[in-house]
Amino acid sequence: MKILVIRLSAIGDVLLTFPVLQGIKEKFPEAEIHFLTKEEQLPLLQLLPFEVKGVALQSSISATAKLLKNQRFDQIIDLHNNLRTLLLQWSMIRFQWSRVKKHNTTKWRMTNFKTNYFWIPSIVERYALAAKVELSGNPIVLNLNQAAPLSLPDAYAVWVLGAKFKTKQFPLEKIRETLALCDVSIVLLGGKEEINMAKNLSQEFPRLINLVGKTDFFQAARVLSQAKLVVTNDTGLMHLASFYNPPMLCLWGNTVPGFGMGPYGCDKVEHFQVTDLSCRPCSKIGYKECPKGHFKCMMQQDSSLLAQKISALFHQESPK
Repeated sequence: MKILVIRLSAIGDVLLTFPVLQGIKEKFPEAEIHFLTKEEQLPLLQLLPFEVKGVALQSSISATAKLLKNQRFDQIIDLHNNLRTLLLQWSMIRFQWSRVKKHNTTKWRMTNFKTNYFWIPSIVERYALAAKVELSGNPIVLNLNQAAPLSLPDAYAVWVLGAKFKTKQFPLEKIRETLALCDVSIVLLGGKEEINMAKNLSQEFPRLINLVGKTDFFQAARVLSQAKLVVTNDTGLMHLASFYNPPMLCLWGNTVPGFGMGPYGCDKVEHFQVTDLSCRPCSKIGYKECPKGHFKCMMQQDSSLLAQKISALFHQESPK
């Protein structure tokens, strides 16, 4: 049996498919699972403890369809569900095609009418419905054999600086405010876009361990696996951290947990968000800049409370 799973987007979106890939593997242990995504996301599949064959999205839909058409897949599960994947289906002349329910109408109501009483089911649960599999809840032990060793202290917190959109990113001045109020060993993680931010923070707070732009997926996973707690924006490394279920302080800007894209399977999560803004949520994804210009959804976050939580969790004794 050959199964094709499709998810074309960013790091976090691909990581959120892992529990469903596990469900497929448990339901069809002999199946050959293929995964279509952007080429830059293919290394993520090596984190899985079972084989999933990566297929790179080609330069055009027609080229991708040509690559896939002769594979004779028994099942195609579309966890992306947009115009591109609809065109791909037509190009492959496939009539049987399972799609995830995206709840775009509900998201439109939430962003346009600021209705805060909706709560969309987790995207992982919706993926599972599309794939027609059960979520076992068994933890996925990520494969970190390729992770190069890193020298780290025995106890540390992780602060994830990055986010794809600026309106999902905790501002530098707010991070400074928070760090000034808590004396905790913190490892900074992020991508190349955050290198200057991390450099500025490291100069001001020498206790910080700056690994921004210096780790790959595997090393980042190892750093997160040993953290006493994780402070993170709504971003891909939030979902990578969720496989280890650490105490997590999730910082929400223009997006909200109610979109169903929060960390999955974690029971020690606290959401930091400004809940009484008439302009929030303003987008289901994010913007390069605040559309209103004030960025209150992040600038009004309580740095003092965040610092207190970081200190309390860091110094909390682990259960024996």
